[in-house]
Amino acid sequence: MRILLTIAWRNIRQHKTKTTIIGLIMAIGIMVLVVGNSLMDTATAGIEKLYINNFTGHLMVTGSTKGRLTIFGFEDNTAMEQAVPRIPDYAQVVEFARSLPYVEAVNPQVSGVALVSKDDEQLHASLFMGIVPDQYLTMFPDNIEIHSGDFWSEGGEGILLNKTIVDQIAEYRDVVIEPGDRLLLTSVSQVGGMKIREVEVTGIFSFKQSTVQLDLTSFVDTSNARALSGMVLGHVTPAELSVEEQAFLGQIDEESIFMDFDDLFSSVVVDDIDADDDDYWYSIMGETTTNDVVNQEDTGAWQYLLIRLRDEKYLAQAQADFNKFFDEQGIPAQTLDWLQSAGAMAEMSKAVKSIFNVIVLIIAVVAIIIIMNTLVIAITERMGEIGTMRAIGAQKKFVRRMVYLETLLLSGISGLVGVIGGAIVLGILNLVGLKANNIFVEMIYGGKILRPELSMSSVIMSLVVVIVVGIVSSTYPTFIVMRTSPLKAMESSR
Repeated sequence: MRILLTIAWRNIRQHKTKTTIIGLIMAIGIMVLVVGNSLMDTATAGIEKLYINNFTGHLMVTGSTKGRLTIFGFEDNTAMEQAVPRIPDYAQVVEFARSLPYVEAVNPQVSGVALVSKDDEQLHASLFMGIVPDQYLTMFPDNIEIHSGDFWSEGGEGILLNKTIVDQIAEYRDVVIEPGDRLLLTSVSQVGGMKIREVEVTGIFSFKQSTVQLDLTSFVDTSNARALSGMVLGHVTPAELSVEEQAFLGQIDEESIFMDFDDLFSSVVVDDIDADDDDYWYSIMGETTTNDVVNQEDTGAWQYLLIRLRDEKYLAQAQADFNKFFDEQGIPAQTLDWLQSAGAMAEMSKAVKSIFNVIVLIIAVVAIIIIMNTLVIAITERMGEIGTMRAIGAQKKFVRRMVYLETLLLSGISGLVGVIGGAIVLGILNLVGLKANNIFVEMIYGGKILRPELSMSSVIMSLVVVIVVGIVSSTYPTFIVMRTSPLKAMESSR
């Protein structure tokens, strides 16, 4: 092996021109791979961090359903055909989530879309998230900036309107929205019909890291969010009748009720009454606690439960534990990871990396062809030398190993040069920063500025690629030389 290594190194040094050409091609290829993949790895990590830390958490629990369900609702043609399902047995589900040692925080939400109006003028459309402010800020403590006003008071109602929406209304409708204004929110769906709610603007905010969808998303109190989503439920308390009352009602039919209308009316003497007399109104209306219960909403109605884990490594375990829990308890619910819950925008960003990898593969194929052609010329010119080696007793296996070892040495050296060059380029880009000049690029970057860092996975992958490319490229020219007889090879060098 030492002899082979010595010969291979000598050959590389002797054929400087060809070695430089091939090495330069490999080094440039490695540098492109390192820079490109590091850019995409940094962007992918940024997108993941953006969503997990600011909007989705690691995991989202929802009711079982068909269709492409995200944190913004359905993102397919079923959006108008079905309502976002509630989480069944929510109290039981959230209790189980909080019992898991690797769960750091949970946050329930409701989502929807509504038309924003003021003084009978339609102004804008807004996605909305129904939240409990304290729970939301515990889950995502640093993802919003409040420009004026604040969240609604505990137990109160209101809307925290997105600044992008406020600015667009001012620009295109010439209407200024400020905290304290009252707006009409209108939602329409085939499932829930039309819902209209009047809410007060309690504040104006913006997301520190945003996307196209988030720029159109506002926060609404849960009462109004549930109402707009068609989730307000009345509680029906069945009447308890005595045996005598049941027997009495059983004897009543339509004829007995409407037989003599005259019996239904009699003279009534009305004395002067005090409109503020609570005892009077109690006497004619009866006890009103039941009425209050009837108009109550179902405070356990939630569409999403967002879960943040102590570490992303627990994601697979968390999904397995939840699915097992759902099966054992017979709860029709499901879990979605952050990418599924983030929706099309995040998945599109991830898809860009796949497209880039395809481009890299095409570049690798082109590089193989170029390197192969260069090696064919280089090895063909050395045919006499190789023929002489075989004539004096060198076996085909020895020659083949020598050529492969030369290729590995050249690939390794070229790879290191390419990695160093790529690291220098990435260092410069990191200092300068790549600014997103439009919302699409910002979406790919996972933020407004991308500061790429050297990715070790891209370094390893690039080195593996260049070594494989070198070996594959040297296989064909080596095969040609091995098929040539030593005598003919020696004659070809004259």
